[in-house]
Amino acid sequence: MQLDRLVTRTMSRAMSQIVKSGFKSGLSGMRPKPEAAPKPKAPKDDLRGSGSWANEWTGTRSAVEQAKALAKRGKKNKAETPEAPIVDAITEGSIRPRPLMSTRDVKLRNWIADRMEAEAPTCSLHAGVALSAFLASNEAYPGFDPLGGMIADMLIADGEGQPVLALIRENTADPARHLLLLDALLDADLPIVDIQPRPKLATLWEEITKHLPQEV
Repeated sequence: MQLDRLVTRTMSRAMSQIVKSGFKSGLSGMRPKPEAAPKPKAPKDDLRGSGSWANEWTGTRSAVEQAKALAKRGKKNKAETPEAPIVDAITEGSIRPRPLMSTRDVKLRNWIADRMEAEAPTCSLHAGVALSAFLASNEAYPGFDPLGGMIADMLIADGEGQPVLALIRENTADPARHLLLLDALLDADLPIVDIQPRPKLATLWEEITKHLPQEV
């Protein structure tokens, strides 16, 4: 069922791109002009004594203490369950770093970055990006996060920070989760390029350049 949905979306993406490009020129003139932001008020005095910084630090500490008190109060009011225990502190020594990419992926990422620096200098390449960092869901899923725990192996963003392309390596260990990740990217109409186990660099770059913005 989910696989059929992916196939249908993949085939319809090309048509949707044509429709969008056809209406882009007409819609551009209909966009409302953004309202002018109010001018910030100039400070009365740029010179400040050392005591003023100390007062601000004291206020920050008070805010932190107040937040802690509210958190403790909420902890008492909310019943704890074995499925969702309340954690307000990290056990010392329980967190450790782990590799973001394999050695092979680091070399591939650096190769793509070098090509982008020459042919798409305004774009940026990111590795190991959580889908929730560049996608947002408009649908409510009670008790389920449709983007939770899913990561794009690499992501290319344009000069304004907008995602333009996701590079995905097949998740052979969990095919169902891989389909869900592809489903989310297709639903967002974000182009996908597969990273093969032994990619041919020329072919891979050709696929990437199809979706990069044209440099002026």
